[in-house]
Amino acid sequence: MTDPRHRVFADERGFSLAEILTIVAIIGVLFGITIIAFQAAATTIQGDSNLRILERQLKLARDTAVAQRRSVEVQFVPPNQLFVIRHDLPSGTTLLQSGYFENNTTFIRFDGIPDTPDTFGGTDAINVGGATVLMFTSDGMFVDGAGTPVNGTIYVGQAGKPVTQRAVTVFGSTARIRTYRWNGSQWGS
Repeated sequence: MTDPRHRVFADERGFSLAEILTIVAIIGVLFGITIIAFQAAATTIQGDSNLRILERQLKLARDTAVAQRRSVEVQFVPPNQLFVIRHDLPSGTTLLQSGYFENNTTFIRFDGIPDTPDTFGGTDAINVGGATVLMFTSDGMFVDGAGTPVNGTIYVGQAGKPVTQRAVTVFGSTARIRTYRWNGSQWGS
């Protein structure tokens, strides 16, 4: 005769080894999917973050030039540096801001990715019509060292990761700044 105190019910037996292994396998698959999705999202976030760094530096230069009635130069120093320099009166310069891209992002233009919708052309990462000196003027233009308005596109991204390709365009005569993201098949704002 069995002792009623030691009676085992069907729902109290625990899990079998097969059930435990099935649950562990399901958790492993879900974890793997999550890691892959996170890596893709992290890459996109990193690209957007560096696009914002570039955009903010350009807007700082433009807004400072107009507000302080001084020419403000922007220097793009490969692989990943930006400098915003105010031209003082009667002479001299003042470094207003320096910026650096993060997460191994550099000035880069990937082969096979078309020009932005603004179609300023060129194949280099920094397309500004060959100008070596670039600045925003007090009257709200983006010009070269001779004072001629230039349209330009600056591309940034992480080497080997075309989905991180980002671009900023600047219209010379109005200094309008636009940003673009490459989504793998086309440019989007």
